Amino acid sequence: MALEKAHSSNKKMTFGENRDLKQIVAPPVMSGKVKRVNVNFDEEKHLRFKAACARKGTSLTDVINHLVDGWLEKNES
Repeated sequence: MALEKAHSSNKKMTFGENRDLKQIVAPPVMSGKVKRVNVNFDEEKHLRFKAACARKGTSLTDVINHLVDGWLEKNES
């Protein structure tokens, strides 16, 4: 049985049939590896985000990591 999680784009995120749910929801072990995540924004939002990051002297990656860290602090319990 594949796990499914609905999100705002009405598409469903699925985890492969061969994944173990206990590994997915277990606290992560810090490996030092970096994983790539693709995010879809509409063009205007992307341009505004990119410009704001340039004005602040930061990267899109740093801002997204900061936002995800904050979200995880509130939602990982």
